[in-house]
Amino acid sequence: MIATLHGRLRRRLEDRIILEVGGVGYEVFLPPIALRALEGAHAEDGDKTSELALVIYYHATRDQPRPVLIGFTSDLDKEFFERLITVKDIGPMVAARALAAPGIGPQKAKNIVAQLQAKVAKFALAREDVPADAPATSPAPPDAEGLRELVWEVLTKQLGHRPSEASQLITDALRRRPTVTTPEELFDEIYRSQAAAKART
Repeated sequence: MIATLHGRLRRRLEDRIILEVGGVGYEVFLPPIALRALEGAHAEDGDKTSELALVIYYHATRDQPRPVLIGFTSDLDKEFFERLITVKDIGPMVAARALAAPGIGPQKAKNIVAQLQAKVAKFALAREDVPADAPATSPAPPDAEGLRELVWEVLTKQLGHRPSEASQLITDALRRRPTVTTPEELFDEIYRSQAAAKART
């Protein structure tokens, strides 16, 4: 199985690249999050050809024997992707598109939220400028307004909620549980309520 690839960018297509490693060209599908991270990379063009290192999810099944390689720029993105594909009816290609919320429909988005609930808080709160293996620290908790703003940004920019919907989710969660002091607790309350509502329907 292929876990990582490090080579030269030979060709860039709409949703995938050809990465040459040791004289072999690998076609690697890139989710939108990885495409954005590689926007400055150059395909073969004299001395400007970019060297890329990708973390790979290797997918092949009996029904789909032709292997599909899905590339990520960090272990954290791949780990989040692997959580997504545990959701019922979410295969690897749908999950890859789900890493950019507009790539999936609203019903699938609701299913993802309901089934993962608060299990994705560490991914949503991850910062690009903090290495995954950085030592853990205990930053001071944000004030009430800062807490609302931080969670609102994650809900709208990373999880695909409409701004008005995100504001309402936060307001309702804080009304139910006014003692919340951390983003993780607020996400817990939001997703716990959504999962309970889904169970009632």
